Amino acid sequence: MIVLLPVSKFRVPYDLARGKPYSRLEHMVLNAVADGGATLRSLAEAFRVHDRLLVQAVVTLVNAGWVAVQGGPQASFVLTGAGHEAVTGDREPVSVIVETARPGIVVMERHSGQVARQSEARPYRRDQLTEVWDIAPRIGTRVVRDSVDEAQVQKLLHRGAGERVRRIGRIEEISRDAHWLPLDVDLDAKQVLGLPPPWRHALTTPALTAAAAAVGRSPHTPAISRGTARPARPRFLGVTDEDRIYRRGTTVLLAADDVLHGGQAHAAALAQALQSAQTSVALAIPRLDGSDVFETLAAGCADAVARGVRVDLLVGSTDEDPAALKAVVNRIGYGADARRGRALLRTRVTRSGASLLLWDSAPGQLVGVVTSHTWVGGTAGSPHAAGVRVLSPALCADLARAVASLWTGRSSDDFAGEPLRWRHLADQAEEGAARTLDAAVIGTATTAELLIDEECLAMDDLQAADATVGLCVEDPAGGDVGRRGVQLIVRGPGAQLVRAAPDAP
Repeated sequence: MIVLLPVSKFRVPYDLARGKPYSRLEHMVLNAVADGGATLRSLAEAFRVHDRLLVQAVVTLVNAGWVAVQGGPQASFVLTGAGHEAVTGDREPVSVIVETARPGIVVMERHSGQVARQSEARPYRRDQLTEVWDIAPRIGTRVVRDSVDEAQVQKLLHRGAGERVRRIGRIEEISRDAHWLPLDVDLDAKQVLGLPPPWRHALTTPALTAAAAAVGRSPHTPAISRGTARPARPRFLGVTDEDRIYRRGTTVLLAADDVLHGGQAHAAALAQALQSAQTSVALAIPRLDGSDVFETLAAGCADAVARGVRVDLLVGSTDEDPAALKAVVNRIGYGADARRGRALLRTRVTRSGASLLLWDSAPGQLVGVVTSHTWVGGTAGSPHAAGVRVLSPALCADLARAVASLWTGRSSDDFAGEPLRWRHLADQAEEGAARTLDAAVIGTATTAELLIDEECLAMDDLQAADATVGLCVEDPAGGDVGRRGVQLIVRGPGAQLVRAAPDAP
C-alpha cells in the first residue's frame, strides 16, 4: 500500500573552498624570507621545527608563486613580486579556490521535522500522484515551520574530497504543501520502503498506523504497490528505495574528561572559556528567572570584556523585560570597557531551549560544550546534568552557525554583525581543520551529530545504543511537535561515556 508523507523543499545556495589554506607557519616563513637571506638552515634555526614542516611550507609558497629559489653556494629563498604584495596585503595563496556550488535541495518531512537530501527522499507533486492520490492514506502534518537552520543543512551539502563549505547563503523554501513522499507499506511484514535510513526510526510506526487505519476504513480498497500495472504514461514511478546510508555524523575522539558532570564541571568550563577566549564567547541559557541572577552572570564576564572579548549571553526564555536585561549588560559592559562595552557584551531573548557554550581558544580553533545543564537558576546545581565538550572543527563550525541562527531570530539591524561574526569563526575553524589531518581520528567508531530545533529527538525516539545531551523546548508556532533547541547525539563506543553520567539519558 502506498502511504503519502507531506514534505517541504528548500533551496540552499553555498560556496565551496578547496586547497590547502595559508598556515601560520607559512606566514612566518614568508616574513622571514622577506627579511632576506633565508635558507633551510637559517629557517630551521629560527623556528626550531622539523625540516619536513619547513620544506612543506616553502613548497606551498613556491607553488603559490610568492617565493623563488635563488642559486649560489647555498640555495636561498627570495620573494617574487606577488610575494611582496602578499606580505603587505596578507592575502591567501591562489592554491585556495572558492567556487559557487550548485545549490543544494533539501527536504523536510512535516510529521516529525527531519531533514534529508532530495536524492535520499524524492518527493512528487500532487499532479504526479494521480494514480494513487484518491486512495492513498496520508501521514498527518504536525510541523508547520517554514524554515530550516543553516547548521541543519550544513551536514547535507554535497562536497567532494578535500572540499569544505565556505559560505551558506539565504535558504529559500521553494515548496510548501505541494510535495509528498510516497512510501510503500507492507502491513503483514511490518515493513516501510521509501524512507531515508535516518528517518526510519521516527516514521515507520506512523506509516504503519496510517496504512492500518486506511485498511480499516476501506477493507476492499486495492493496495497500490510498486509492482502494480500503471497507465501507458505513468507519472508516479514508485518510491525511492535507497538503502545506502549517507553518514551525517562527524567522526570524533571522545575521552572521559570530555564528558562534564554536574554544575561544578560546567562552571569550570565557563571560567575557562572567559579566561582563554581570543575574540568571542557565546553562552546560550535555556531559562532565566530573576534579573539578579542575570546580573551576577553578566558581571562574571567583565574581565573577558576588559580584554576585548565579545561575550554573547543568549537567553532562551524569561519573565524579565528584555530591555531591562539589555540595560544590565550595557552598564556592566561600559564598566569594563568605557569605549566599546556596549558592543562587546550583548544579550537577546531567543525563545530557544538551547544550552551551549562556545568560544575560540586560538585563531581558527573553536571549543564548544553542548549540555543538559541550565547554567543558572535552581536546577543549575544538579549533579546529574551532563554535557559533552566538542573539539571537532566540523562540529564546532556547525555550533557556530547555530549560534548565528540564534541571533538572526530577530530581524534587527542592532544584531546584524553578530551572526556574521559567528559564521566567520565557523569558516576559520573549517579552514584550520583543512591544514592538518588528525590521523588518530581515522578509524574510530564514535560519531556525533548535531540536531537543531525540530530535529531534536524525544526520549522515545532515541536509539537504545545512542546517547544524547542538550535541551529543547516546545514551540507552538512550529506546530504540534514544534521544538527549539540543540542536541548532540553520540553514537558508538563514546556513547557509553555519556550514559555513564548519573541520570544521563
